Amino acid sequence: MRLSARLPFSILLIPFVTSVAACGDNINPTDTPDAPFSSDAAPDAVPQPVTLRFAAKIGGTRFACGQTYAGVGSTATNYVASDFRFYVHDVRLVGAAGSVPVTLDVNEWQNAGGVALLDFEDGTADCQMGSAATHTEITGTAPAGNYTGIELKVGVPFDQNHLDATTATTPLNIPAMYWAWASGHRFLKVDGVVGGQGFNLHLGSTGCTAPNPMAPPASPCTSPNVMTIALTGFTPGTNTVVVDPAPVLADVDVATNTPTTAPGCMSFPNDPECTTVLPHLGLAYGTAPAGTQLLFTVE
Repeated sequence: MRLSARLPFSILLIPFVTSVAACGDNINPTDTPDAPFSSDAAPDAVPQPVTLRFAAKIGGTRFACGQTYAGVGSTATNYVASDFRFYVHDVRLVGAAGSVPVTLDVNEWQNAGGVALLDFEDGTADCQMGSAATHTEITGTAPAGNYTGIELKVGVPFDQNHLDATTATTPLNIPAMYWAWASGHRFLKVDGVVGGQGFNLHLGSTGCTAPNPMAPPASPCTSPNVMTIALTGFTPGTNTVVVDPAPVLADVDVATNTPTTAPGCMSFPNDPECTTVLPHLGLAYGTAPAGTQLLFTVE
């Protein structure tokens, strides 16, 4: 069961701290171990509460199931939204000397392994496989200090991504966010309808080798597809982390789909609709190199 309350969008850090300049981008498209970081926070600083708030938008307009958004994709077509959710982990706050991890609170949306699900759909008639509860923030603690940015990874760590969904604990037991035991979870799920047919953006690991679809892979997937995001220009208590797929979809015709392929881009190999989409997420796809991620900004 998923319980939450809808909260206003902003980013709050207690105590209030100072700001920095411009916005940054994705710096590493693979899920590799993090190098050690330092911070301007004292090593023995007492942890302070942290609330990081997110806003889901499409083309700069707030996301809502059933709402029509004009000008989406390369043919600037009308797009009717129906779902918007994603997982994050390894959340960090960045100070002048480096970064420190945020220890997540454990609740229906955040687990002890540091994984959180952000959920913006509200279960209305135009939503798909959702519920009325939403989760638009991350809560936890971090050492007191002067922080000027945020880092996070979009996805689920390998050791948690391939659990048995029937026994996994929340938030890794959501059917709509699960593919199969071998391939794991949908890291990002943004669904819409164009001209009566679906165009979905699903990000997840591919190239996962397992004895059968009902078993976990024995080794990491060849395309983990975990996004690493680093944002500056971030003033805690003032700014919001904005997630907007419209720039990601700007170079694909969302009104058409290649026959015999998944509707939209679902990260699977040899899907022409993914050729420009995944590079705009900062990820390589086939022969297309990783580009600058366009999904996350600071507002």
